[in-house]
Amino acid sequence: MVRTDLPLGILKEAAWNPNQLDEKTLEKLKQSIKRYGLVENLVVRSKDGYFEVLSGNQRLKVLAELNLQTVPCIVLELDDSEAKLLAQALNHIHGVDDLGLRAQLLREILSQIKQEEVLLVLPESSDNLTSLASIGQEELSVQLQNWQQSRLTKLSHLNFQLTNDQKKVVEEAITRFIPFARGNKSDNPTLRGQALYLLCQSYLGKE
Repeated sequence: MVRTDLPLGILKEAAWNPNQLDEKTLEKLKQSIKRYGLVENLVVRSKDGYFEVLSGNQRLKVLAELNLQTVPCIVLELDDSEAKLLAQALNHIHGVDDLGLRAQLLREILSQIKQEEVLLVLPESSDNLTSLASIGQEELSVQLQNWQQSRLTKLSHLNFQLTNDQKKVVEEAITRFIPFARGNKSDNPTLRGQALYLLCQSYLGKE
């Protein structure tokens, strides 16, 4: 394992990378990197004259948009199977928040940083952020209500397997519904997710 800075031009996204971010979340990632810089190295492996990114493919897209010249990386020597296994591990090993501690942390953040700036970086809606931050500050019944609200407004990811032709149809349908999503108030801050929801809602309403 070697830690080094590599030119952006020789880094390439893994073609088999299944991890994707919607446009809204990608923008939040960009805001985070612009505010704090790249605080987590990319994990890469050497392959056929370039370096394939195993962890950090979404960060790579943002870094390209920001025109960075070099990127701090951890270089590993792995075969295809080990590389894919490591990528899955790095992308999908997550813990579970202690809501009380997270609420306290958010209150401390919001006492020093404006909510609008916090929402640029965190993947939360305004209502969800308010609900989370208020946990521990109200009576028990209100705390439970806020906890339930935070669970309801937490965004979930759906994964679909589509052929190229099917993907074109789905993309076109979502694109057509984006103008409706822009004018629709929702707890979902992702425009494409809201458009998909309204499309499904419209279909079910016509049954």
